[in-house]
Amino acid sequence: MSGNVVVLRQLASSLEVKPKLLVSVVTLGEIGFGHRVALTPDPRAQAAYVKFVEDELPNPLELSRDVADAYGHLRTRLFNKYAPGEKRRPKMRPEQLVDPATAKELQIQENDLWLCAQAVAHDMVLVTNDRMTQIMHVAVGLNPPLLVQNWTKPNEVSIPAYLLWRAVRSGLW
Repeated sequence: MSGNVVVLRQLASSLEVKPKLLVSVVTLGEIGFGHRVALTPDPRAQAAYVKFVEDELPNPLELSRDVADAYGHLRTRLFNKYAPGEKRRPKMRPEQLVDPATAKELQIQENDLWLCAQAVAHDMVLVTNDRMTQIMHVAVGLNPPLLVQNWTKPNEVSIPAYLLWRAVRSGLW
């Protein structure tokens, strides 16, 4: 069992308020892809994954029109911030704004944009150990805000504070 899994299990069991955890269909797609292209596919691991998804994640977080709107907003902000003036053409992708290696240099991937858009559209915390620095820079000032946490680093976890913020914001407190 990986160290990250152990940390996450310990953290989840220690929380007094159990947050609702959802997994995006985007994440499920990434994991499914990883299983299929593994250098040494492990049918038992693949079967265990499928069983886990069916048993524990019967309702993954789907994409919706609200998510599509948030995605368009984030992608526009990335384009406006990082596209050189002469390259601001509507068909440019954020990954192509500096040069062909932009995805690597800016650490931007389309799936990351979709995950961030889901978090914004549903006013949720995105839990990831990806940095997403450029996306975070352009998301400043969004309402609802883009909130990202890395649960593999316990000093970055503030779920109770976030839940209190959500309760106040929604009028429950």
